[in-house]
Amino acid sequence: MLMHLGMMAPSFKGIRIFALAALLTVAAAFNPRPFTKDDQGVNIIVLDPGHGGRDPGNLGTGRYSDKEKDVSYDVSILVKTYIEENLPDTKVIITREDNEFVELYQRTVIANRANADLFISIHCNASSNSTAYGTESFVLGMGEKDQRLNKTAQLENASRLLEDNWESNYEELDASNPATIIALRAYQDAFLEQSISIADEIQDQFEERVKRRNRGVKQQPLAVLRGSTMPAILVELGFLTNAGEEDFLQSSKGKDLMASSIYRAIKEYKFKRESRDALIQNAENQGSVFDNSSEETIKTDENAQRLDTPAKVKAPPIESPLFFAVQLAVSRNDLACAPENFKGLEGVWKEEQYGLFKYYCGRIATYKEVEALKTTVEEHYPDAYIVAFEKDSKIDLEVAKKRAP
Repeated sequence: MLMHLGMMAPSFKGIRIFALAALLTVAAAFNPRPFTKDDQGVNIIVLDPGHGGRDPGNLGTGRYSDKEKDVSYDVSILVKTYIEENLPDTKVIITREDNEFVELYQRTVIANRANADLFISIHCNASSNSTAYGTESFVLGMGEKDQRLNKTAQLENASRLLEDNWESNYEELDASNPATIIALRAYQDAFLEQSISIADEIQDQFEERVKRRNRGVKQQPLAVLRGSTMPAILVELGFLTNAGEEDFLQSSKGKDLMASSIYRAIKEYKFKRESRDALIQNAENQGSVFDNSSEETIKTDENAQRLDTPAKVKAPPIESPLFFAVQLAVSRNDLACAPENFKGLEGVWKEEQYGLFKYYCGRIATYKEVEALKTTVEEHYPDAYIVAFEKDSKIDLEVAKKRAP
């Protein structure tokens, strides 16, 4: 098929896509943390209130004068305030002022120029079904399951139609074009795990703190996320087309609860990310070579046993519905949970989520025991961290620590 494409008359637009695809693919292949700076902290966050100006977003039930653009802006400002008051070392940038109209592509341009470490676009959902409700978050995706835009993606991408000369600002989201898929894959793969991580944190906070229905984290080729050179997500706070949910999101209390949940998720993500990077930097300073949790690092080869000493750690399984585990890695590869694939670690297990495989070690009843396991695991996976489960569903770690023996 590529040969057939090569025989066709080339277009400037096609050349641009292929050039972008080549550049990003090379960057992703040779740099395990592409586009990042020496300082790996989460120091600059860009908050993007969806829509604005002549683009009102969705209109809700029509019972309120405020539209999606107003709710998203109010919540974004509250998140900014929470971060500035509680994380003084973190700079927050807002992509638009009040009722300003900003093109979709310019929003990630703002983030890229600021060398941001995180981009969060905040929106409210809509549906022709007035009973639809709940929160969901999106990361950039172009997998086989994502080649048809869902309703949310169609609504959010439609904002570009309001821009002047919008066609020149965007390459066509054409799932049949191999070059487009290559380019999107490069963007997606570079920061997919980190994007899913912050999206997961936000969804958990919405569910646990605000008791909202969790519709999950999904992948879609969203225009506002394309071109971002950092972890980037789009958050849907709820459905303004659902009268009950609209009442909640239009209220001061509702906005504050949603904003505080996003802030708490950012704080947790920042802590985990910076703790991991500190471990990696410390290892590098000492001249050690460690794997990180990217797809490439858990592959095995003929030299694996010569280069690495097997850990020979066995984590005994338990029957308790509440347990701890150590998360080792996330990969697109579906590996057998055998010790030889994980530096000799025994008791490795996995779960599939969003087309990725998450690998864990142990099912430990007490926090003290899982801390000891983590210490051993870190010799081979320095960015490993402890997670908690109840009946095979992940729960808040602090809550689990209080309840565990």
